[in-house]
Amino acid sequence: MNRFDDIATWLRSSPGRVRVSGSGSRAHTLPKITDATPLHLSQYNRIERLDAGDQTCTVECGVPRAELDAALAEHELELPCLGGGTIGGLFATDPFGPAAAGCPGPRNLLLGMEALLASGSAFKSGARVVKSVAGFDVHKLFVGSTGRLFVATKLHLRLKPRPRTEQWFANRALERDQALQLIHALRQEAQPPTVLQLRRERDGSFAVGGRVTGRSVHVTSICKQHELAACERPASFHVAAAANSSEEVLNGNALPSALPSLLSALPEGAPFTWLGGGRFEAAMPHSQATDAALQQLPQANVTGTVLIGTDARRGVGTPMDPGEQRLAEGLKHALDPDGTLV
Repeated sequence: MNRFDDIATWLRSSPGRVRVSGSGSRAHTLPKITDATPLHLSQYNRIERLDAGDQTCTVECGVPRAELDAALAEHELELPCLGGGTIGGLFATDPFGPAAAGCPGPRNLLLGMEALLASGSAFKSGARVVKSVAGFDVHKLFVGSTGRLFVATKLHLRLKPRPRTEQWFANRALERDQALQLIHALRQEAQPPTVLQLRRERDGSFAVGGRVTGRSVHVTSICKQHELAACERPASFHVAAAANSSEEVLNGNALPSALPSLLSALPEGAPFTWLGGGRFEAAMPHSQATDAALQQLPQANVTGTVLIGTDARRGVGTPMDPGEQRLAEGLKHALDPDGTLV
């Protein structure tokens, strides 16, 4: 018997609106739905297959990221993207995208999947191997969908060898122009950092951090050339809203060339982080400051949405392209016509 047959049977019983969840680590970023029945998937936590030679694996959606990392480390492999929680939740929310330009994000690492439609019908998309002509990449729609299109049960993932040498770094207490210049210089390297982050702290100072990987001579050379200060891997890459405050967290995407305009659109001193793949977060002091920034972002070709705020505020953002809006609505209608998954 398939381990997910009970879920399929339950979905066929028309349970009403359903909210898919894993460990719940990202629930605070989703709109609150009071009448939705939770579908908890964290108990489906098997690593079904780990092919070290092919550098691929198959995992159930509830496998914790830390558990998979530990299993991969035994084979000198890694899943080269940022994020924690369960693997299903990580790919469903895609909180960071690529950690640096040219580096893989969840969308690039998802080879295929097994899943259930909201009607309970099972389907497969993609393949378990890297080279495949398995048809349309329906599984790619899962990345960033927050589980509102279909229920992923198993994910086939692409892995990478662990680097021979790595060094995490963080140059802190920088002025804005110093930080932007360092970001630009590191991006121009023939082998740039595999993680690159720009931060603005609450005291207004800037920091540039990341991860340099490769041969030891390369790691030593780039750290010396740019005077990178060694540090431990950061505990978090997110910006957090201050406790017991009216702060909101705005997130979106911005090209490196848009960083000066983006920073100018945000309140001076607002905590801010930007990863080299383009994703950013900013802690805004209140909703009025958020709305003022959202009005300016399109002029800088930057998109933004309220990620953390009151229930009414989550999802407020820059205007969505009409074509993208129609496509999103069409996909939702085709895959979940009754609006079961919310």
